[in-house]
Amino acid sequence: MKKYLSIFLVFFTSFCFSQTKTVDVKIITQENDTLNTKMIVQVNLFAPTLIYGSSFNEKVKIIGENEKKSKMEASKIKELSFVDLNGKMRHFINKSEDKKSLLERIYDGEVLEWYRNYYSTNLGGGENSNDFLYNKKSNKGIGFIYFTGIPKKKLKEFFKDEPSMVAVIDAGKEAAIFDEGMLSILLKYEELKLKSN
Repeated sequence: MKKYLSIFLVFFTSFCFSQTKTVDVKIITQENDTLNTKMIVQVNLFAPTLIYGSSFNEKVKIIGENEKKSKMEASKIKELSFVDLNGKMRHFINKSEDKKSLLERIYDGEVLEWYRNYYSTNLGGGENSNDFLYNKKSNKGIGFIYFTGIPKKKLKEFFKDEPSMVAVIDAGKEAAIFDEGMLSILLKYEELKLKSN
């Protein structure tokens, strides 16, 4: 009986904690066709402007002509972009190894790329994500879990070709670095690399 109750509670909380909304979306297909349509996204019940990227990273639910709903596999999408419910422009591209899921492009510079992969959690209807930094010049990258940030030690190793980056990374007070701090570090690295070329 406890087993059934537990299963019921998991499904019930998943249902309760996620709601759906629509956003205008621009989709570029693998055949380079452009679709301007509406996309159904899941949002958090308690933070209704928080869109779950995991709700469309493998299958995109779109609303076409005459309000007809359909699904489009991520493998058919090259790029997807929309303005989220907070007014922020977001870009997702099909750059996963298996080409079956969309990754959010957080940063795309001359030297570095930063991507985020969303996946849903089985409990509570939430989501987690993994981030990936990639150096286009050296062809090396590192992955890390977004929730925990990236440890400074791992970041120093990634940027070891620019010795002055150690001081930039150490300037942060926290043991791990998150979005705002990460972006400023990436911009500083880009600046140093472009000066040296």
